[in-house]
Amino acid sequence: MKTAFITAALLAATPAFATTTCPDTPKDKWLRAEEIQQRMEKKGYEVRRVKKEGTCFEVKATKDGKRVEVYVNPADAAVVREKASS
Repeated sequence: MKTAFITAALLAATPAFATTTCPDTPKDKWLRAEEIQQRMEKKGYEVRRVKKEGTCFEVKATKDGKRVEVYVNPADAAVVREKASS
């Protein structure tokens, strides 16, 4: 019973972490990874990696001395979600 409760609680919490939604932008409107990197660097991020992740770009970077994982709108490089990496 206790295991079922814990499992249900974890499953209920999972969508909160997985809801990184970028608009469903046609691929021909997406910026190139290099452009995403340049725009993020202008925003003060020290970019380590940029990769496509679903309908977003995932950027692994450092900002203010902290590692961050940033999800970015592929059309305009707007930050959709940012979280500290461990």
